[in-house]
Amino acid sequence: MMKKNCVLIILAFAFNLAFSQIGINTPNPRGILHTDGQKDNPVSGSSFTPAQQSNDVIITNTGRVGAGTQVPAVKVDARNSGNGAIGFGTSSLTAAAADEGAVRYNAGMEYSNGNEWLPLLTAQPAVNKVVVIAAKTDNTVKLISPSALVTTGLQNRVSNYLVGWTKAFESNSGNSFNASTGIFTAPRNGVYIASFTTDLAPLAINYAADPLNPIQIEAIWQLYDNTTGVLVTNIVNTVKCVNTMSSNSNGNIDAGSNCTASFYMTAGQRLMSYIWFNLNSLNTTAFSLNNTGGYNNLTIAEQ
Repeated sequence: MMKKNCVLIILAFAFNLAFSQIGINTPNPRGILHTDGQKDNPVSGSSFTPAQQSNDVIITNTGRVGAGTQVPAVKVDARNSGNGAIGFGTSSLTAAAADEGAVRYNAGMEYSNGNEWLPLLTAQPAVNKVVVIAAKTDNTVKLISPSALVTTGLQNRVSNYLVGWTKAFESNSGNSFNASTGIFTAPRNGVYIASFTTDLAPLAINYAADPLNPIQIEAIWQLYDNTTGVLVTNIVNTVKCVNTMSSNSNGNIDAGSNCTASFYMTAGQRLMSYIWFNLNSLNTTAFSLNNTGGYNNLTIAEQ
Protein backbone atom coordinates (compact mmCIF):
# COMPACT_ATOMS: atom_id res chain seq x y z
CA MET A 1 0.00 0.00 0.00
CA MET A 2 2.84 2.37 0.90
CA LYS A 3 4.56 1.61 -2.39
CA LYS A 4 1.38 2.38 -4.34
CA ASN A 5 0.98 5.72 -2.59
CA CYS A 6 4.56 6.68 -3.39
CA VAL A 7 4.00 5.90 -7.06
CA LEU A 8 0.86 8.06 -7.09
CA ILE A 9 2.70 10.95 -5.46
CA ILE A 10 5.55 10.71 -7.97
CA LEU A 11 3.09 10.57 -10.88
CA ALA A 12 1.16 13.58 -9.56
CA PHE A 13 4.40 15.52 -9.12
CA ALA A 14 5.52 14.61 -12.63
CA PHE A 15 2.12 15.59 -14.04
CA ASN A 16 2.34 19.00 -12.33
CA LEU A 17 5.84 19.57 -13.72
CA ALA A 18 4.77 18.49 -17.18
CA PHE A 19 1.95 20.99 -17.33
CA SER A 20 3.63 23.91 -15.57
CA GLN A 21 5.58 24.60 -18.77
CA ILE A 22 4.61 23.32 -22.20
CA GLY A 23 7.17 22.89 -24.94
CA ILE A 24 6.33 22.25 -28.59
CA ASN A 25 9.23 20.81 -30.58
CA THR A 26 11.41 21.33 -27.52
CA PRO A 27 11.93 19.36 -24.28
CA ASN A 28 13.42 22.50 -22.74
CA PRO A 29 10.65 25.14 -22.60
CA ARG A 30 11.66 28.52 -21.18
CA GLY A 31 8.14 29.84 -20.57
CA ILE A 32 4.56 28.76 -19.85
CA LEU A 33 4.28 27.94 -23.57
CA HIS A 34 7.33 27.66 -25.81
CA THR A 35 7.32 26.68 -29.48
CA ASP A 36 10.57 25.87 -31.28
CA GLY A 37 9.74 26.23 -34.99
CA GLN A 38 12.90 24.57 -36.33
CA LYS A 39 13.40 22.18 -33.42
CA ASP A 40 16.95 23.46 -33.10
CA ASN A 41 17.07 24.46 -29.43
CA PRO A 42 19.36 22.66 -26.92
CA VAL A 43 17.66 19.94 -24.91
CA SER A 44 18.79 21.52 -21.64
CA GLY A 45 20.29 24.69 -20.22
CA SER A 46 19.36 28.32 -20.72
CA SER A 47 21.86 29.33 -23.40
CA PHE A 48 20.26 29.90 -26.81
CA THR A 49 21.86 31.48 -29.84
CA PRO A 50 20.09 34.33 -31.70
CA ALA A 51 19.53 31.94 -34.63
CA GLN A 52 17.87 29.40 -32.34
CA GLN A 53 15.63 32.07 -30.81
CA SER A 54 14.67 33.57 -34.17
CA ASN A 55 12.19 30.78 -34.93
CA ASP A 56 10.74 30.54 -31.40
CA VAL A 57 7.50 31.87 -29.95
CA ILE A 58 7.16 32.09 -26.18
CA ILE A 59 4.62 33.13 -23.55
CA THR A 60 6.20 33.98 -20.22
CA ASN A 61 4.74 33.63 -16.74
CA THR A 62 4.19 37.41 -16.72
CA GLY A 63 1.90 37.21 -19.76
CA ARG A 64 4.39 38.57 -22.26
CA VAL A 65 4.68 37.19 -25.79
CA GLY A 66 8.01 36.93 -27.58
CA ALA A 67 8.31 36.18 -31.29
CA GLY A 68 11.94 35.54 -32.14
CA THR A 69 13.07 36.32 -28.60
CA GLN A 70 12.81 34.35 -25.37
CA VAL A 71 13.01 37.44 -23.14
CA PRO A 72 10.21 39.79 -24.27
CA ALA A 73 10.57 43.19 -22.60
CA VAL A 74 7.00 44.31 -23.40
CA LYS A 75 3.61 42.63 -23.81
CA VAL A 76 4.38 41.69 -27.43
CA ASP A 77 8.04 41.70 -28.47
CA ALA A 78 9.28 40.72 -31.95
CA ARG A 79 12.75 42.24 -31.75
CA ASN A 80 15.54 39.91 -32.80
CA SER A 81 18.50 39.69 -35.14
CA GLY A 82 16.31 38.45 -38.00
CA ASN A 83 13.09 39.77 -39.50
CA GLY A 84 11.34 41.55 -36.64
CA ALA A 85 8.51 43.17 -38.61
CA ILE A 86 4.93 43.05 -37.34
CA GLY A 87 2.02 42.99 -39.78
CA PHE A 88 -1.28 44.73 -38.97
CA GLY A 89 -4.50 43.92 -40.75
CA THR A 90 -7.50 46.03 -41.69
CA SER A 91 -10.44 46.48 -39.35
CA SER A 92 -14.04 47.58 -39.88
CA LEU A 93 -14.51 48.33 -36.18
CA THR A 94 -15.28 51.90 -35.21
CA ALA A 95 -12.59 53.68 -33.23
CA ALA A 96 -14.83 53.59 -30.16
CA ALA A 97 -15.41 49.83 -30.49
CA ALA A 98 -11.70 49.16 -31.01
CA ASP A 99 -10.99 51.45 -28.03
CA GLU A 100 -8.07 53.83 -27.64
CA GLY A 101 -4.62 52.43 -28.38
CA ALA A 102 -5.79 50.03 -31.11
CA VAL A 103 -3.77 50.00 -34.36
CA ARG A 104 -4.91 49.00 -37.85
CA TYR A 105 -3.81 49.24 -41.49
CA ASN A 106 -6.10 51.31 -43.73
CA ALA A 107 -4.06 52.43 -46.77
CA GLY A 108 -1.58 53.53 -44.09
CA MET A 109 -1.19 52.94 -40.38
CA GLU A 110 -3.90 54.36 -38.10
CA TYR A 111 -4.51 54.33 -34.37
CA SER A 112 -7.65 54.84 -32.31
CA ASN A 113 -7.92 57.59 -29.71
CA GLY A 114 -11.24 56.15 -28.58
CA ASN A 115 -13.27 58.50 -30.78
CA GLU A 116 -11.76 58.36 -34.27
CA TRP A 117 -9.08 56.61 -36.30
CA LEU A 118 -6.06 58.87 -36.78
CA PRO A 119 -3.09 58.34 -39.12
CA LEU A 120 0.31 57.62 -37.61
CA LEU A 121 1.81 59.99 -40.22
CA THR A 122 4.91 57.90 -40.72
CA ALA A 123 5.12 58.68 -44.43
CA GLN A 124 6.01 62.02 -45.97
CA PRO A 125 3.34 63.75 -48.07
CA ALA A 126 3.61 63.34 -51.83
CA VAL A 127 4.08 67.10 -52.18
CA ASN A 128 6.24 69.52 -50.24
CA LYS A 129 4.99 70.43 -46.80
CA VAL A 130 3.09 73.67 -46.31
CA VAL A 131 4.95 76.55 -44.67
CA VAL A 132 3.34 79.98 -44.21
CA ILE A 133 5.07 83.12 -42.92
CA ALA A 134 3.17 86.39 -42.61
CA ALA A 135 3.43 89.76 -40.87
CA LYS A 136 0.84 92.32 -39.79
CA THR A 137 1.57 96.03 -40.03
CA ASP A 138 -1.86 97.63 -39.67
CA ASN A 139 -4.75 97.69 -37.17
CA THR A 140 -7.46 96.01 -39.22
CA VAL A 141 -9.47 93.43 -37.26
CA LYS A 142 -12.87 91.78 -37.23
CA LEU A 143 -14.60 92.29 -33.92
CA ILE A 144 -16.79 89.74 -32.11
CA SER A 145 -16.62 87.08 -34.82
CA PRO A 146 -14.92 86.42 -38.16
CA SER A 147 -18.22 87.16 -39.93
CA ALA A 148 -18.28 90.76 -38.72
CA LEU A 149 -17.16 93.64 -40.89
CA VAL A 150 -13.53 94.67 -40.95
CA THR A 151 -12.77 97.67 -38.76
CA THR A 152 -9.67 99.64 -37.92
CA GLY A 153 -8.66 99.71 -34.27
CA LEU A 154 -8.62 97.04 -31.60
CA GLN A 155 -11.15 97.02 -28.79
CA ASN A 156 -10.74 96.22 -25.10
CA ARG A 157 -12.65 93.17 -23.80
CA VAL A 158 -13.72 92.08 -27.29
CA SER A 159 -12.44 89.28 -29.55
CA ASN A 160 -10.19 90.92 -32.16
CA TYR A 161 -9.75 88.53 -35.11
CA LEU A 162 -6.51 89.40 -36.91
CA VAL A 163 -7.03 90.07 -40.61
CA GLY A 164 -5.09 92.03 -43.20
CA TRP A 165 -1.83 90.09 -43.00
CA THR A 166 1.00 90.52 -45.47
CA LYS A 167 2.20 87.13 -46.65
CA ALA A 168 5.99 86.92 -46.73
CA PHE A 169 6.22 83.28 -47.87
CA GLU A 170 4.06 80.28 -48.61
CA SER A 171 5.30 77.02 -50.07
CA ASN A 172 3.52 74.89 -52.67
CA SER A 173 0.50 76.42 -54.38
CA GLY A 174 0.47 79.42 -52.07
CA ASN A 175 -3.31 79.43 -51.51
CA SER A 176 -3.71 77.65 -48.14
CA PHE A 177 -3.46 80.93 -46.23
CA ASN A 178 -5.78 83.81 -47.08
CA ALA A 179 -3.80 86.83 -45.90
CA SER A 180 -6.81 89.12 -46.24
CA THR A 181 -9.09 87.12 -43.96
CA GLY A 182 -6.33 85.61 -41.82
CA ILE A 183 -7.73 82.12 -42.35
CA PHE A 184 -5.50 79.09 -42.98
CA THR A 185 -7.22 76.10 -44.62
CA ALA A 186 -5.58 72.68 -44.36
CA PRO A 187 -4.95 71.27 -47.86
CA ARG A 188 -4.85 67.69 -46.49
CA ASN A 189 -4.96 65.70 -43.26
CA GLY A 190 -1.91 66.30 -41.11
CA VAL A 191 -0.33 67.92 -38.07
CA TYR A 192 0.26 71.66 -38.29
CA ILE A 193 2.28 73.80 -35.88
CA ALA A 194 0.83 77.31 -35.69
CA SER A 195 2.42 80.29 -33.95
CA PHE A 196 1.69 84.01 -33.84
CA THR A 197 2.89 87.00 -31.82
CA THR A 198 1.36 90.44 -31.34
CA ASP A 199 2.36 93.61 -29.53
CA LEU A 200 -0.01 96.42 -28.65
CA ALA A 201 1.31 99.96 -28.93
CA PRO A 202 2.23 101.48 -25.55
CA LEU A 203 -0.84 102.20 -23.47
CA ALA A 204 -1.63 102.92 -19.86
CA ILE A 205 -2.72 99.84 -17.95
CA ASN A 206 -5.01 101.44 -15.39
CA TYR A 207 -8.08 99.27 -15.20
CA ALA A 208 -9.38 98.98 -11.62
CA ALA A 209 -8.30 95.75 -9.99
CA ASP A 210 -11.04 93.18 -10.31
CA PRO A 211 -10.50 89.50 -9.34
CA LEU A 212 -13.13 88.46 -11.89
CA ASN A 213 -11.56 90.51 -14.68
CA PRO A 214 -7.79 90.33 -14.29
CA ILE A 215 -5.42 92.52 -16.28
CA GLN A 216 -4.37 90.27 -19.13
CA ILE A 217 -3.94 89.77 -22.86
CA GLU A 218 -4.87 86.48 -24.51
CA ALA A 219 -3.52 85.12 -27.80
CA ILE A 220 -5.94 82.53 -29.19
CA TRP A 221 -6.02 80.02 -32.03
CA GLN A 222 -9.46 78.89 -33.16
CA LEU A 223 -9.92 75.76 -35.28
CA TYR A 224 -13.09 75.53 -37.37
CA ASP A 225 -14.57 72.57 -39.22
CA ASN A 226 -14.35 72.04 -42.98
CA THR A 227 -17.55 73.94 -43.80
CA THR A 228 -17.81 77.69 -44.37
CA GLY A 229 -19.50 78.37 -41.05
CA VAL A 230 -17.97 80.39 -38.21
CA LEU A 231 -20.59 79.77 -35.55
CA VAL A 232 -19.86 78.24 -32.16
CA THR A 233 -21.12 74.92 -33.55
CA ASN A 234 -18.37 75.06 -36.20
CA ILE A 235 -15.55 75.29 -33.63
CA VAL A 236 -13.47 72.13 -33.41
CA ASN A 237 -10.82 73.29 -30.96
CA THR A 238 -9.57 76.42 -29.21
CA VAL A 239 -6.10 77.01 -27.74
CA LYS A 240 -5.64 80.04 -25.52
CA CYS A 241 -2.31 81.48 -24.30
CA VAL A 242 -2.66 84.04 -21.52
CA ASN A 243 -0.23 86.74 -20.38
CA THR A 244 -1.10 88.61 -17.21
CA MET A 245 0.40 91.80 -15.80
CA SER A 246 0.20 94.11 -12.82
CA SER A 247 -2.87 96.35 -12.65
CA ASN A 248 -0.88 99.14 -10.99
CA SER A 249 1.70 99.55 -13.76
CA ASN A 250 2.90 103.12 -13.99
CA GLY A 251 3.06 104.90 -17.34
CA ASN A 252 2.53 103.48 -20.79
CA ILE A 253 3.85 99.99 -21.50
CA ASP A 254 3.64 97.48 -24.34
CA ALA A 255 1.29 94.53 -23.85
CA GLY A 256 2.57 91.58 -25.84
CA SER A 257 1.14 88.15 -26.51
CA ASN A 258 2.09 84.96 -28.30
CA CYS A 259 0.61 81.53 -28.82
CA THR A 260 2.07 78.35 -30.31
CA ALA A 261 -0.02 75.23 -30.68
CA SER A 262 -0.08 71.92 -32.55
CA PHE A 263 -3.25 70.86 -34.36
CA TYR A 264 -4.26 67.70 -36.17
CA MET A 265 -6.32 69.08 -39.04
CA THR A 266 -8.34 67.24 -41.63
CA ALA A 267 -8.52 68.60 -45.16
CA GLY A 268 -10.66 71.73 -45.33
CA GLN A 269 -10.55 72.59 -41.64
CA ARG A 270 -9.74 76.26 -40.96
CA LEU A 271 -7.46 77.94 -38.45
CA MET A 272 -7.65 81.59 -37.38
CA SER A 273 -5.89 83.77 -34.79
CA TYR A 274 -7.31 86.47 -32.56
CA ILE A 275 -6.51 88.35 -29.36
CA TRP A 276 -8.65 89.38 -26.40
CA PHE A 277 -7.42 91.80 -23.77
CA ASN A 278 -8.60 93.53 -20.61
CA LEU A 279 -6.13 96.31 -19.93
CA ASN A 280 -8.08 99.41 -18.92
CA SER A 281 -11.59 100.81 -18.62
CA LEU A 282 -11.91 101.96 -22.25
CA ASN A 283 -14.11 100.00 -24.64
CA THR A 284 -13.63 102.14 -27.72
CA THR A 285 -11.93 100.76 -30.85
CA ALA A 286 -9.00 103.05 -30.32
CA PHE A 287 -6.20 100.62 -29.56
CA SER A 288 -3.35 99.99 -31.96
CA LEU A 289 -0.76 97.34 -32.59
CA ASN A 290 2.90 98.25 -32.46
CA ASN A 291 3.29 98.26 -36.22
CA THR A 292 7.01 98.94 -36.35
CA GLY A 293 9.84 96.60 -35.49
CA GLY A 294 8.26 93.40 -36.80
CA TYR A 295 6.45 92.40 -33.60
CA ASN A 296 3.31 90.99 -35.22
CA ASN A 297 4.03 87.75 -37.04
CA LEU A 298 2.43 84.45 -37.95
CA THR A 299 3.94 81.10 -38.92
CA ILE A 300 2.17 77.85 -39.81
CA ALA A 301 4.20 74.74 -40.70
CA GLU A 302 3.01 71.29 -41.69
CA GLN A 303 4.83 68.54 -39.83
